[in-house]
Amino acid sequence: MVGPVSTHPLQEPAWDELLRPERLGDGTEPEQRIVYCAVSWHSYLAFDKKLGPDRPSPRLYYLDGELEIMTTSNEHERIKEWIGGFLEDYFLATGLETTPRGQATLRLVLKQAGAEPDKSWCIGKEKEFPDLVFEVALTHGGVAKLELYRRFNVPEVWFWRKNKIEIFVLEPGGMDEPRPQSRLLPGLDISLLEHCVALPSWHQARQAFRAGL
Repeated sequence: MVGPVSTHPLQEPAWDELLRPERLGDGTEPEQRIVYCAVSWHSYLAFDKKLGPDRPSPRLYYLDGELEIMTTSNEHERIKEWIGGFLEDYFLATGLETTPRGQATLRLVLKQAGAEPDKSWCIGKEKEFPDLVFEVALTHGGVAKLELYRRFNVPEVWFWRKNKIEIFVLEPGGMDEPRPQSRLLPGLDISLLEHCVALPSWHQARQAFRAGL
């Protein structure tokens, strides 16, 4: 479920309703997002502070005055954690040195950009901003994520969309077309990742991924 794009000031009743979305027929909470326009950088920071640190939800994304507020569903969190676990297995099996950055907030005041990715990693040595970002996109809309991460010079962004992984290699002024293979992790079988996420249990999925490495 996608919330509306609003041009109204950022007000507490709107986001309070977003944080407690109406449950679906099966009892699960939907994933929702609202985008506010003409939000100042100061207002974005103040709103983030009001929500408090170390919160699991909502996620905030800010780009050039647009603020996206997104709540996540159980399925969103499952996919995020499963993919993160598979990549940990891959890094360990290949001996690739990485530094997980997780959901750490990225901010650049001069470039008017702020993001809270689902998962992120530095490949090789630790850096100020990650090399690889992973986002679960079960709903559509929101701020332009590829442009957002380009501001941080993130070289590669993955999206989980429609049960597939879309890989984008970001270059200044480049064409943002999905690629079949990762440039950072060229030996990784992307189809194996997609297959294992669809398996019915975490134990079965983890075993299948390790067996496929």
